Amino acid sequence: MKKFLFILLFLPITGFSQLMFEVDYAYQADILVYEVDYAWQADIKYWVADYRYQASEQRHHWYWCDYAYQAKYKVYWVDYAYQADKLVFRVKNSWETY
Repeated sequence: MKKFLFILLFLPITGFSQLMFEVDYAYQADILVYEVDYAWQADIKYWVADYRYQASEQRHHWYWCDYAYQAKYKVYWVDYAYQADKLVFRVKNSWETY
């Protein structure tokens, strides 16, 4: 019963995090991204969290993990916009991702 309660309480927290890891090669990535110059050009506006618990999938709060096995998504930064799956723009404040 305790194990079930633990899973029930912590599932929403762990199930919706955007834990990211930067890979060295495109074939290793789950998503190819390109950083655009302006927010209006982006498919996703993201904010980089300082701590893991701040990461949130709904709000595009990203936390960069130290190891690939910790991450939910593996990211590769491409050189040109046409190569990307998503165009992204980094914002300075967490509330700007809405």
